[in-house]
Amino acid sequence: MARPSGRPLRQELVEAGCQLIQSVGVGAFNYSALAQVVGVKAPSVHHHFPRKEDLVAEVARQYRLQFADLVAQIDDDRASERLRSFALLFSATAAKQQMCLCGSVAAEWNAVGDGPREQVEGFFDDQLSWLCDQVANGVRGGEFPHDLNPQRCAEALLAALEGATLLSRSGGRGELGAHVGDFLVDLVTRGDT
Repeated sequence: MARPSGRPLRQELVEAGCQLIQSVGVGAFNYSALAQVVGVKAPSVHHHFPRKEDLVAEVARQYRLQFADLVAQIDDDRASERLRSFALLFSATAAKQQMCLCGSVAAEWNAVGDGPREQVEGFFDDQLSWLCDQVANGVRGGEFPHDLNPQRCAEALLAALEGATLLSRSGGRGELGAHVGDFLVDLVTRGDT
């Protein structure tokens, strides 16, 4: 069903669900709140997403694809600059006082079903793979120390950035992702890992 905006209601529900999950988490939002945000009645939400797990899985799937598109646009020449640009993606989210959607879902791992878990695991696998490739390229190009472990470095960077979005929610530290990214890239470049 198309809305007055010309956009399908299902897509509006996904986008509003994404905003709610990033702002308050999976457990703290319900279909009544989502319906109110979109301007429909709760049964309309249930029509498109019979279970909350269905909605969360679709939200995570679309977030994963959108984030992959943003990462694909990173085209800096040097590996260190690509890593800094990646960190800025997390800073942009933190500046809006939001969590990375997949980080937010992962924080409630035991309360979400298999569909959301599959998308979140895929998101983290995608990001770790990309980060690992960038670090490996930096090692091969002599930009990073030759004995740097790309997988461990990628894991540390992603974990730090996810943590930075969490910490940024307290005290309005939206720039924390960029600072963490810069700090870690500087450490890697100097070989202080």
